[in-house]
Amino acid sequence: MDQPNLETAAEPAASTDGSQVSSGEVQAQLDRILQSAHFQRSERLQRFLRFVCDYTIRGESSLLHEYLIGSEVFSRGPEYSPQEDGIVRRQAHALRRKLQEYYEKEGAADPIRIDLPIGRYVPVFRRSLPPALSSKPAGMEAPVAGAPFTAIVPLPASSSRRWWLAAASAAVIVFVFGWFLGSRSTTTLASPSSRFTPEMQEFWGPWFDSPAGAVICFSNPLTAVVKHYSMPLSADSKPERVPLSAEQDRLFRAVVPVPAGGFLYFAPAISQAKMGEAIAAVYLTSLFSRAGVPIRATQSRFVTWEDLTREDMILLGNNEANPLLDQILKDRPYQLTATRSDRQRAIVRTGSAGSEAVDFQIQYGENSVTATQEYALISMLPGMDGRRHLLLINGLNTQATQIAAEFLSTQGRLAELLAELRKQDPTHSGPWFFQGVLKTEVHDKVPTNARLMELKVIRR
Repeated sequence: MDQPNLETAAEPAASTDGSQVSSGEVQAQLDRILQSAHFQRSERLQRFLRFVCDYTIRGESSLLHEYLIGSEVFSRGPEYSPQEDGIVRRQAHALRRKLQEYYEKEGAADPIRIDLPIGRYVPVFRRSLPPALSSKPAGMEAPVAGAPFTAIVPLPASSSRRWWLAAASAAVIVFVFGWFLGSRSTTTLASPSSRFTPEMQEFWGPWFDSPAGAVICFSNPLTAVVKHYSMPLSADSKPERVPLSAEQDRLFRAVVPVPAGGFLYFAPAISQAKMGEAIAAVYLTSLFSRAGVPIRATQSRFVTWEDLTREDMILLGNNEANPLLDQILKDRPYQLTATRSDRQRAIVRTGSAGSEAVDFQIQYGENSVTATQEYALISMLPGMDGRRHLLLINGLNTQATQIAAEFLSTQGRLAELLAELRKQDPTHSGPWFFQGVLKTEVHDKVPTNARLMELKVIRR
């Protein structure tokens, strides 16, 4: 049975003026929420919220983790595995949304706010901001009706044109938020050894000991944003946009829920967020921040070979968006292959003579659009100079990158991985270097139930 994913304790909540929120105030606010119209018909969410609040009020927030909530709140049996049953994560998402709706309407004037931060099961209690402080700043208005509908599709890898589109990257926003989540928990913990389990220390210890910190590198796929406009654009519109052909328009509308009518245009870009990579960065950044290790983000188009010799680096994404991966993996047992005219991208286990022996490819459902099974290659390697560390988390699709990062930052899954590594090398000492292939089931673009398919220890 998998081990639970332990969460760190939250600090006592404070108001905007620095005063503490008392347990009596929290209890009164909890009762108001549970008796509200928003929660009256949500018995599961009521139980969930009361459970985590009661633990936190009693000063036992360090005990809150996914396994405990699944067992106590949702009555899962002794064989319950959080990795295989995502009920707690799903209900936590629903609870956050319900709390947001409550405070936007019924609870808008409530003196105390109860929030459940993303990625944690420990609630936060704080005083509500005065109206003058909680109003939206200029330029943050809600989207207006008729704004362009946007979707993203890949451009051919052989395109010779380089396009630049100024866009704020959602990956950076999520990255900073992950740092914030992790940094909040470091203030109450004494040392790295007290923050993590032995498995976490054995696997991540060499990274935690690096004084220079680590770099998370996002991939830069060449993409085209497809935008919907109610009126046709002029031929000289800027930035340049290319109208879809009638057949492309028909095929696109059959797959993507575009508003009826209007006109569709390609807007080529090179700097687009892959949300699976962004979520992966949250897992990793929170982990490093709890260890007090500095971490920063960059894009693959800015990384050089010199960077790989100077910094510990985590490279996310597939080789079609990051050509450095092919050079790094060229002599390794597992490699990545790009999409060709006769095959899709894959993870390949090379044969003894360098021939392709086994490969892993994305498996699609009946509609040929939604993947049902995806794969990720994890490569923990010595750095280019033999001193730095290099971790490649390469999903064939962005969802697989996300689940692989979650796998590496979850206590129970790390214990499983380390057990397999020790089987292959019982006398091992020092940092682990290896390659492994993960398989994940995908439901509605959400990766679930990651399984380790193959693993090979790399001896220096």
